[in-house]
Amino acid sequence: MSFYEELLTLGQHLHERERLALYRFLFETKNGLYKSDAIELIRSQDLKRSIANGEIVYSLNGNVVSYAARKSGSSEFQENLRAVNLSEISRFRIRKLIKFFAQSEVEVIWNYPLQGRNLQEAGSYCILSYPYFDLRYFSNGRGRLIGLFNKLKIDDTDLRKKLKVS
Repeated sequence: MSFYEELLTLGQHLHERERLALYRFLFETKNGLYKSDAIELIRSQDLKRSIANGEIVYSLNGNVVSYAARKSGSSEFQENLRAVNLSEISRFRIRKLIKFFAQSEVEVIWNYPLQGRNLQEAGSYCILSYPYFDLRYFSNGRGRLIGLFNKLKIDDTDLRKKLKVS
């Protein structure tokens, strides 16, 4: 089993460092797919995708993108889990959508993992207060400047190398 496949099964047992590395990995490796998904979402206003054991529905309403998720096979969606305002400028809009897609996929993997050796407890849907693409994530909400300094200190190259090899 590759390291990436293992992360898809960990769910609640994913450490914060692993989730951040997974976000960066998805952002880098699926950038082309995310870009075409962003264009499709802008054109159609809705987009459906799946990853791990979850399904995602993205919705675009004006300049606000949001997503709903559910466990594969379930009838009920967790609605409006995260909503983000987008820029009017197409280039920035697509770039933010790409980051949003990577963030939402990590959150779905975290909440609806593939079956693995670790038992997953039933509970509510977990998301972070700030997404990885917001510098306030790196400062626990204490400001973007502090977040920038903290982000520059993070070294997850070992985990990203393991993901790229897999």
